[in-house]
Amino acid sequence: MSKTAALRKLVKEQMQTVRGETYYRIAPPTATFPYKTFTLTDITFLEDRDDLMLEVDIWDQAPDPKTVEEIADQVEQLLAAANLPRPPIYPTFYRDARYTLDDPDKTMQHIQLRFLVQLYKEE
Repeated sequence: MSKTAALRKLVKEQMQTVRGETYYRIAPPTATFPYKTFTLTDITFLEDRDDLMLEVDIWDQAPDPKTVEEIADQVEQLLAAANLPRPPIYPTFYRDARYTLDDPDKTMQHIQLRFLVQLYKEE
């Protein structure tokens, strides 16, 4: 399994412990609210590690932001300063930012979380 596939699997497994289904990049049209999507973007390649940005988007269709806020709090608690070694990868997650995003559809609630991932790998 590639390092990226292993990291994607680890992130999805961790986020599945929090309310709402978790999807990589795009939720299907049949997704039930609330749900989470995530993407991984390479930032820096160093000799001993790769740095990536993990973006987690939390969505709900509700007039009140309470549910997305609770889910965002749980994801932050789960991943902030988390060291989750699983050979052949050894990632550490650092909370970077949290944004409340407005949607033209005012019944949609959306929060985006960003984490820096320092990914060490076996040689």
